[in-house]
Amino acid sequence: MMLSILGTQIMWYVTRSSGFIALLLLTMTVVLGVSSAQKVKVGKIPRVYFAELHRSIALFALVLLAIHIFTAVVDPFTKLGWTTAFDPFGRTYRPLYLGIGVTAFDLLLAILVTSLLRDRLKQRTWKKLHFLSYVIWVFAVVHGLGTGTDSHYSFALAIYGVCLLAVVISVWVRILDSETKTSLLRFSAYALTLFAPFLLVLWTLSGPAKSSWSKRFVPNVSSSHVKSVTSPSEREAGE
Repeated sequence: MMLSILGTQIMWYVTRSSGFIALLLLTMTVVLGVSSAQKVKVGKIPRVYFAELHRSIALFALVLLAIHIFTAVVDPFTKLGWTTAFDPFGRTYRPLYLGIGVTAFDLLLAILVTSLLRDRLKQRTWKKLHFLSYVIWVFAVVHGLGTGTDSHYSFALAIYGVCLLAVVISVWVRILDSETKTSLLRFSAYALTLFAPFLLVLWTLSGPAKSSWSKRFVPNVSSSHVKSVTSPSEREAGE
């Protein structure tokens, strides 16, 4: 039993840590992508280096996400199963936020595939597809906050806050530096980048930031099973 409990806790820690690191890498990818669109230069470093860094971080994020998904699926507490990739919203463990995370992963795969086929796509088409990066990032944040049993902890909120601030600032600088001359379009862009984070913060404070959030989504399992496999954070939430 002790080995079973220890194994489950390790799975939980690996799942959460890989998810956090993947979110940080995804945030770096978005910020680098925005900087690349602005043709930002750092000293005499060629822009191609930033493009390579952007691509490498995106691939590394994908590897971390693969680890995140694998450990979440094999964790006996969640009981997700390998069919989750095809039917994420039909699970018993936080189906809405789980489905949002799976959708984000599928969209990320689509973007990586189109990046590999960039030479065969029109530049305008490729750019439009890459706007999905913002959607992926938002989905990843909502997924992490919604499914995380530790979302109410200060360290977790700090990570999400840093990621949010980094993306918002980079987007604002991008809008300011854009060639858009229409004031209405620029105002609409600023309004959207203010309204969306406001809703995200409001939802976080009213839900995931509260310690009671974890209790609302504990799967319907027997008491003996909960005692033996509950993750450290989930166990604390149930006390």
